[in-house]
Amino acid sequence: MSDLSEPMLTLHEVQSLLRTLEGSIMKLSEDIESADTTDLLQFATDLHAVKSFVTLLFNELQSNVTEHVGNLAIPVDVDGATVEIKSGSPRKTWDHKSLIDDVSKRLVDSSVDLTTGEVVKTPTDMIREALEFAGISYWKVSKLKELHLDADDYCEVGEAKKSLVIRRNK
Repeated sequence: MSDLSEPMLTLHEVQSLLRTLEGSIMKLSEDIESADTTDLLQFATDLHAVKSFVTLLFNELQSNVTEHVGNLAIPVDVDGATVEIKSGSPRKTWDHKSLIDDVSKRLVDSSVDLTTGEVVKTPTDMIREALEFAGISYWKVSKLKELHLDADDYCEVGEAKKSLVIRRNK
C-alpha cells in the first residue's frame, strides 16, 4: 500500500497557498477602485481556470477512491468531516410532458374515494402533491410574472448579486 502522508503534506501546502491567495483577494477588494479592469478580469479568468482544474482533479480522485473503496455500509468519520459513498445514475432528456401526464392521472385517480366515487382532494391539493414529485427548488420568475405574480411576495429576497460568467476558449 502506498504512503499517503507525502501527498497530504502537498495538500497542506496547497491550502497554505490558497490562504495566501485569499489574502491577495482581500487586498484586491480594498484597492478595487485603482485596479485596471483588464487585470481584474484576467485575474478572475485565471482563478476560474484553477477552480476548473481542481474540480477535474477532485473528480479523478473521487472516481479512483469510489472504485477502490466500493460501497460503505455506514458513513466514515475523518478529520473534520464525514464521508459516505452514494450511487446514483445521471438522468437526462426527461420526457416531462408524459411524466406530468402520468403523475397527474395517478394523483387524480388516488383522489377519488373508491366506495363513494367522491373526489376527496381539491385541485389545489392535487397540484401541491404533484409538485412534491417534481422537487422544484426554484420558481421561474418571468413565468410567474405572466400570471401577474411577484416572486418577491413568496420568498425571502437577498441582496442582488452579480456573477462573472467565464467561458474559457477551447
